[in-house]
Amino acid sequence: MYPHNYIIVNLQLTKHIYTPTVITDMMDRLTLVKRLESSSIPVFTPSQISTISDQTIESARVLLSRLAHEGTMVRVKRGHYCLPSSNILSVASGIYSPSYVSLWAAFEYHGTTTQSPRIIDVINTHRSGTWELSLETGRYRLRFIKTRGSLLYGMDKVYMDGKTAFIARKEKAVVDGLLFNDYIPLGEVVEAIKDGIDGKQAMEYARRCGKHVVIKRLGYLLSQEGIELDPMELSETYVPLDPSFPRRGTYDPKWRVIDNTAGVKSIKNTGGNHE
Repeated sequence: MYPHNYIIVNLQLTKHIYTPTVITDMMDRLTLVKRLESSSIPVFTPSQISTISDQTIESARVLLSRLAHEGTMVRVKRGHYCLPSSNILSVASGIYSPSYVSLWAAFEYHGTTTQSPRIIDVINTHRSGTWELSLETGRYRLRFIKTRGSLLYGMDKVYMDGKTAFIARKEKAVVDGLLFNDYIPLGEVVEAIKDGIDGKQAMEYARRCGKHVVIKRLGYLLSQEGIELDPMELSETYVPLDPSFPRRGTYDPKWRVIDNTAGVKSIKNTGGNHE
């Protein structure tokens, strides 16, 4: 015979006995998770949970740790958690602010690549480095590329499964692919251009980054697709179209680019980091 102030829950299945206090705690946690699911915020901190649940920050920290331990939440990094059902693009761009997803994942988002990358590149002002994260949709490698704040432009705020995400526009992803060329093959940039972009907008983004090498390569690639723009003032130095190849090829005097991809069967998978 159990004391009158105890409640038996699913005794035949779980054989667990819960006090009213524990039942209340479980209900409160369930309510909290429901609130987090309905929130557009993808990544939560103890401070945010403290506000949502009307708890102290320390209590919220303990609660998040427990929820992560039982699998209800996922620990993204120290002091940062997300729901396991969250979209990876929302989580990736929600860890640091400001930041946005670009390169391969952005090209996949815009439908210009047949690849299905598990590497999510995040342009941000805080850190460089990688770590892995497992969600319900699979295991991913987050690759953070640190840069100056003046290069964080040309992204859209979108909603993925109800959570905010910041993703590079196709034109900005193209410019990023030329600027951060160690991280992605030139062929992916070419495919995005062939798929159709606003050439003037892309060139505006390129000029804004202030790198002549990016302007030259972009101008030349656009010209190959029939998009002719004014090169304006460029340095006299010729640059290779694909920096992973030798500086041998056809010289283009307008954009001062050495097309060193001539004779290559396909540049789809040349250059870049093949992680």
